[in-house]
Amino acid sequence: MYNSEYHKALVIFFECLQLSKAAHNKSVTGKVLNNLGLVYESIGDYDNAIVYEKMSLPYKKGNSLAMARAIGNIGNAFMKKAMPDSGIVYEKRSFNLYSLVPDQQGMAVALGDIGNMYKDKHMNDSCLFYLLKAVVISQKLAHAENTANIDDDIATIYLERHDLVNSAKYVSLAAKYAPQITDIEFMQEHYSTMYEYFKQKGDIPQSFHYLEKLNAVNDSIFKQKINIQNQKIGFEYEYKQKKLTDSLNFRAQVAESEKQATASRNRMIVSLLMLLVAVLLAVIWYNRVKLLRKQNIVAMQNVAMQEQKIRELENEKQILASQAMLKGQEDERSRLARDLHDGLGGLLAGVKHSIINMKENVVITSDAAAVFERSLGMIDTAMKELRRVAQNMMPEALAKFGLEEALKDYCASSSTAACKVIFQSFGGPAQLDSATEIIIYRIIQELVYNALKHAEASQIMVQLVKGDDWITLSVEDNGKGFDVNKLKTAAGAGWSNISSRLDYLKGKIDLKSQQDMGTSVNIEIKIPEA
Repeated sequence: MYNSEYHKALVIFFECLQLSKAAHNKSVTGKVLNNLGLVYESIGDYDNAIVYEKMSLPYKKGNSLAMARAIGNIGNAFMKKAMPDSGIVYEKRSFNLYSLVPDQQGMAVALGDIGNMYKDKHMNDSCLFYLLKAVVISQKLAHAENTANIDDDIATIYLERHDLVNSAKYVSLAAKYAPQITDIEFMQEHYSTMYEYFKQKGDIPQSFHYLEKLNAVNDSIFKQKINIQNQKIGFEYEYKQKKLTDSLNFRAQVAESEKQATASRNRMIVSLLMLLVAVLLAVIWYNRVKLLRKQNIVAMQNVAMQEQKIRELENEKQILASQAMLKGQEDERSRLARDLHDGLGGLLAGVKHSIINMKENVVITSDAAAVFERSLGMIDTAMKELRRVAQNMMPEALAKFGLEEALKDYCASSSTAACKVIFQSFGGPAQLDSATEIIIYRIIQELVYNALKHAEASQIMVQLVKGDDWITLSVEDNGKGFDVNKLKTAAGAGWSNISSRLDYLKGKIDLKSQQDMGTSVNIEIKIPEA
């Protein structure tokens, strides 16, 4: 594997895998599965890389560092497969595990990978956020290759913004480490960054100098890929030669057997004719049975199609009923919130004012004055509780300032000393109608409430990402996790409420949770055209 003889490495690893499983050696089995994933990633087969890295995870339970590395490898494979959303989920889990160990080097690598995947999503602000955190850790560790890689990535982001001042800072930092590094893929990225920097700066000689270096590295990488392909062809040739030798030996054995069987062949002819008659009769019977079975299958398919149509109509009715129920619930919440705030709130305010006037116009004893003060305090408490109930039923910030401000207020008010609720928003303002904003707010409210109540987390991250015609929501916690299969038999109505609201918005949800690794809920909603 380290000599880049990948196809020979695969054969040997698979032989080792059979032996380790037969010996019930979990430690070696986990390592071999992990190495198979790395080899497949090296030859560009990212689907198999992900499969074998995931297969290695059960063998690494109890070893946070090994688990963090394997999960990070899965995230890296998703990144190379151009699936940054999945990659970000796994790299964040890898970072959390590295933080528990703690392993500063692993944390820096995970943060750098997360930043690069946000770059692939063209979310440069998030990309810089993670890359700058990664480079601080890597610089403290004085790890030349990782620090230089991150410096080059940061310089590239600033070059895309045509910010030559900041790009010069990180280009120079990367160049300082470059002489210590021999990795050819790093040199390719570094020379490309240097070429682009000097080209934007207008320094033609330096840009040409790095372009020549870049071309030389590209030629070297191309030759390396040709060598890998030649290895594969050579390996396949050896394999085919072995098959040919085996085939020739087999044919020789067959010829010898035919000589020995010649004497008994005539005796078998009569038996074969009788068998042929029996087969013909069996074929006639089989075709008749097959025809009847086919007719039965067609009839069953027709019945199934009718049942499917009936289910689809029932589902449509359920969705319409759910939509009407949700709209009715929110309308009733709004009405009750207004009635509480305007009606009962105004009445309590009037009672308080009347008591204050009474106190000023009547001569009372000190004991009676204390009773008055307690009464006023109870009225104040009732008014605060009334405002809290009205706010929960229909947040005032949602009606006045929109979804983003309402979520920001809710997350801030939900934070406690034991658990911090963080809200982040990315992208431009999505055009949402008030009904959609209310439903999205209720979904986030339910997810955060569940995390606060059950997860035993110290941090909950709420993200709102808006595009031109879509919006994504994510709620992640670093709590104890749970078995997602238990949701099917859960007695509470929380998850059912979330599902019905998502059905109303025709949204998609992805829920991931593992024991002691936290929970991640990602929701994608398509915004209908106006």
